[in-house]
Amino acid sequence: METLPEEVMSTYQHLVDEITQDIERLRTEHGRGPCPSDCFQCCLNTSTIPISEVEARDLKVGLDALSVAIRKHIRQKAQETIRVLERNGFSREKMAKDSGMEAIEVIKGKSYGECPMLIGGVCSVYDHRPVICRVWGYPIDNGKELACCKKTFIGVRRNYKPIKYAEYWRRCKDLSQSLGSEQKTPNCYLVTELIEE
Repeated sequence: METLPEEVMSTYQHLVDEITQDIERLRTEHGRGPCPSDCFQCCLNTSTIPISEVEARDLKVGLDALSVAIRKHIRQKAQETIRVLERNGFSREKMAKDSGMEAIEVIKGKSYGECPMLIGGVCSVYDHRPVICRVWGYPIDNGKELACCKKTFIGVRRNYKPIKYAEYWRRCKDLSQSLGSEQKTPNCYLVTELIEE
């Protein structure tokens, strides 16, 4: 039985609040945030990352708040990425199966490889960004290993209790299932669907 979308989104907001508290814990222990204010390297090569349905619904709130011109720009960036990927034999379905990891090699280091919502080095939907974007830069437990940006927590990653990303992602998937969706959507395809022409 599907849960009411409002109830699911309220639960998702509680999850985001929990993630924020986990990040604040690490920030306090570390004595500062991990990233320089002018770094957006983690937004590069992310146009194929998978986004769950519950994250997508929150992301739409952020996209809808943008001006028409910015939304049009974001959509055009996403469409360019899709054209390049499809010319190279990739499809939405194929990328969903391997979380876009194979496709990333086609776009890596190119302007169309960056997150479509990155504008001038700034996230245009920062308050509504997906879970991975909220936690990256900090040591995270991805369910297989301790992962972290190569530029942060250098030499001290294991000194901190990592953010429980695998758990947060599982909860996003569960919330998405309660909305009737098990599928993750590659970022570039999702953006074109969320921004209407």
